[in-house]
Amino acid sequence: MEYTSLKEITGSIIEIIQVAADNSGNWNPKLKVLPEILRDQNNGIGFYLFHTQESNYYKNFPAPGNDSPPVSFTPMALNLFYQLSANSTKENDKKDVYDEQEMMAVAMKALHDNSHLKITSSGKKINLKITLQTLTPSESVQYWAASESSVRLSAYYEVSVVFLEPQKPLSYAGRVLSYGNFVFVRGAPQITSSESMVEYILPGEVVPKNIKISPAQAPINNTISFLGTGFNGGSLKILLISPLWPEPAVADAAWSPTLISENQLDLTLQPTAKLLHSGSTRSVIPGLYAARVNLTEIRSLPNGTAKTFDHISNQFPFSVMPRITSISDESGGFFKVKCEVFQHADMTRDDVQIYIGEEMLTLSPSTPSSGGFQITDPTTVMLKVPTGLQPGNVPLRILIRGIESEPKWISIP
Repeated sequence: MEYTSLKEITGSIIEIIQVAADNSGNWNPKLKVLPEILRDQNNGIGFYLFHTQESNYYKNFPAPGNDSPPVSFTPMALNLFYQLSANSTKENDKKDVYDEQEMMAVAMKALHDNSHLKITSSGKKINLKITLQTLTPSESVQYWAASESSVRLSAYYEVSVVFLEPQKPLSYAGRVLSYGNFVFVRGAPQITSSESMVEYILPGEVVPKNIKISPAQAPINNTISFLGTGFNGGSLKILLISPLWPEPAVADAAWSPTLISENQLDLTLQPTAKLLHSGSTRSVIPGLYAARVNLTEIRSLPNGTAKTFDHISNQFPFSVMPRITSISDESGGFFKVKCEVFQHADMTRDDVQIYIGEEMLTLSPSTPSSGGFQITDPTTVMLKVPTGLQPGNVPLRILIRGIESEPKWISIP
């Protein structure tokens, strides 16, 4: 069976109807079968492709090799839906209904007698089935509702299955020279939640307080925990995923991945991570990330060799928070705020938002006025509090790429 196109299939079926119409001897040679809905003085038979849908049966067939994405290297299987109708209009613009019925009879008989199409008009070998659909009269009328023509005698056909040509595979799966049956009782690892502890000190107090956050949110050098099942039983690797990276990164030894129990895994966030395949180093800036557990098991084959099996968990989100390292009063309503990052190649101007209380400050290119802030270097901002604030402690909230910093306050004299 060879790959074809929609145009080629439509043309091959129209040729069958055209031959039947010519051989009937009832019409002059000018009568044509066309791939459209015929109107007005355009007389003939119309075989119009009005809808296609992908065949569910062939949708998930495997690719012949290991190319990615595999769907591009498998043929697209389509079911085609056609409307068959006829048009016969005399010179006085009156319809010749009997003539239309006779043309429809010839066309329907031709499709009935050639319901199994094995070759196209260009000589390609195919295997198509042409099926007359069973529609109620009311359903048939609905197809004409949006048309400019009045309701006419029509028939509806499904043609299946048409295979569109895929991309040429660049690889090909090799022979299976040995096999074995392996049973994994635990199944794949599964992450069900993530959590972290955020520490803060309320104004006027000296004893830190802690609050648990889930899903996990933590600044760099803080620990986050992943809870789930199936974390033990093999070699463990944690993959980190960010929309800013072209591929996942690996939480290496610097991240201190620690298996606390078979249901808990801890990580210490680091400022950089190495990508899985390229090995290049990427910055871990505030924002939303995801983690995935990769558990590797090694089993022996019947021939004595070893085979590696990778069990990969679902992705689960966690957030890297901005860490405010210092706040200093510069007098006159100005405050200098230090943070791990305010400028980065992966960040835009809109990624940094600063609030005092619930009031959002405006980014300024120069020394800010009341209610504004200026980024003076990659780790520093100078802000000026809005007018009208009462003396006392007011929450300072910094959001970078949508993630808010840990609780901090500024003291307005």
